[in-house]
Amino acid sequence: MYQALYRKYRPKNFDDVVGQEVIIKTLTNAINNNMVSHAYLFTGPRGTGKTSIAKIYAKILNCEHLENLSPCEECVSCTQINNNQNIDVIEIDAASNNGVDEIREIRNKVGLVPSNSKYKIYIIDEVHMLTTQAFNALLKTLEEPPSHIVFIFATTEPHKIPRTILSRCQKFDFKKISNKNIVTRLRYIADIESIDITDEALNEIALLADGGLRDSISMLDQAVSYASDTITLQDVHDINGTVDKTEIRSFIDCIIDKNMIGLLEKIENYENQGRNLVKIVQELIDELKNIILYSNVPEYFEEKEEYYETIKQKINNSQIYSYIHSLSELIGNMKNSSNNKILLEIEMIKMTDDQTVISIAEKNQAAVSQPKTENKPNASKVETVKPINGPIELPVMEEEEIKPISKPKKKEIDASSVLPEESRAQLEEIKKIRINNALVSVSQKNRNQFKERLEELKELLMNPDYSKLISLLFDGELKVISNQYMIFVYKTSLMAEAFNLEILSFEKIFADYLHGEYHMIAVDENEWDAIKKEFNAKKNQYVFQEETIDIHKVFEQENICVHKTNIIDELFDNIVEYE
Repeated sequence: MYQALYRKYRPKNFDDVVGQEVIIKTLTNAINNNMVSHAYLFTGPRGTGKTSIAKIYAKILNCEHLENLSPCEECVSCTQINNNQNIDVIEIDAASNNGVDEIREIRNKVGLVPSNSKYKIYIIDEVHMLTTQAFNALLKTLEEPPSHIVFIFATTEPHKIPRTILSRCQKFDFKKISNKNIVTRLRYIADIESIDITDEALNEIALLADGGLRDSISMLDQAVSYASDTITLQDVHDINGTVDKTEIRSFIDCIIDKNMIGLLEKIENYENQGRNLVKIVQELIDELKNIILYSNVPEYFEEKEEYYETIKQKINNSQIYSYIHSLSELIGNMKNSSNNKILLEIEMIKMTDDQTVISIAEKNQAAVSQPKTENKPNASKVETVKPINGPIELPVMEEEEIKPISKPKKKEIDASSVLPEESRAQLEEIKKIRINNALVSVSQKNRNQFKERLEELKELLMNPDYSKLISLLFDGELKVISNQYMIFVYKTSLMAEAFNLEILSFEKIFADYLHGEYHMIAVDENEWDAIKKEFNAKKNQYVFQEETIDIHKVFEQENICVHKTNIIDELFDNIVEYE
């Protein structure tokens, strides 16, 4: 049976370990000075050698013919450890054995001396998965361990381990393996296995592995299966869903040139080709980082880059910082979303629709260069300042001459004025009934499940017929759902009232796309606080009530539709529209 490369080339001694020199030196000195601790905690990213070093350390401690701190690999102990047959070296996966009963069993057995070894060693992987009760059961053993016991804990999430456990262990932080070390190790494996692979492909694998040597070896193994002959850079991109640097640079050019159509077409192609959109966004961030590095410290690069020379003339540092910040937030959102394509498309639309954004420096330039005019209704408008590349020299002026540019105050629309007094009263009555019915049988589980279904409606953001309504929907938060009644909460009363004026539209959307009859209502945060207090105080008995008022008749008055549209337009006056 074929053996995976990461298993075949797993380190067998400290000399084989890559990139953890400080940890190895500390452990070897501990053995040489007879200062072996009873508990170690190995923390760090996956694939950086935690479990491998734990096994090697166990072999060294129990090896019968140790030479220069290298296990002999021939004695009974070494042979049994390599074959996972040594009863004195116990490996436990805390992800599946995380209960208090398993730890109590360990506690009952630690008093037994090793069968044929010097130490009884427990290697507990993913130790952060243990329950609180399991950690408590382990605590006494760590506090007063027998002299023949050594615990080695491994975890990727040390922050989840109780401080009482941390304080009783020697903690070793494993770092990510450098790209240079990963490439060296991969080339070593490729030469032994007679794998024909280009240097560009090895460098790309190292970059994609993000410091994880095991991940990089697994990628190499996958590339061997995929490629028919020589493994090229394109092969690595194909198996990982990434794109080459030329394509990334073309994508960045489209952002800078505000080529929205080009961006949307590229994203559509990536989706059709099965590319990994999260990795593509990460590559965009890396390339933007290189642009700003080249612009500020060109000596950091070994050779002159013509692309960076050209691009730095078209974009300034503040724009790059803004792009990196937006894309970094986007990655976090994409990792928790079921439809990354929509999120990326919306972000690209936002990044290319910034014609009205003026930097602080440009505002100052506009302020000092604009002649004083009297505050008259027919005063001429200030011309839009074009983006400025390079330093801005401001003319010297006395302080009192520079006056802030006052923006015209936006006129707020009162949503309640849309409805006649009688209709407003009817809507208030419906609101009370729907809040009551939503609170009849509140279920956190139902809310979480339905919020996942709500994500499906984000696809309508690209539809100009629905974009404003869906934007309004997701500006609020679903707080309660029960018996198909739901309460949405908004930060302002204006947005809550705008939602309530569009209840019929929302209910139709939910019926068409989520296939259910839902009754909803919106409140602002102040109203929600009052509802919560009353509910938690249990002063009110919530019993289901029938709606005696026909909500369709509430909105049958003339001109209501026009006023409702005005409110939505006021809230989303800068939304992108498509022809």
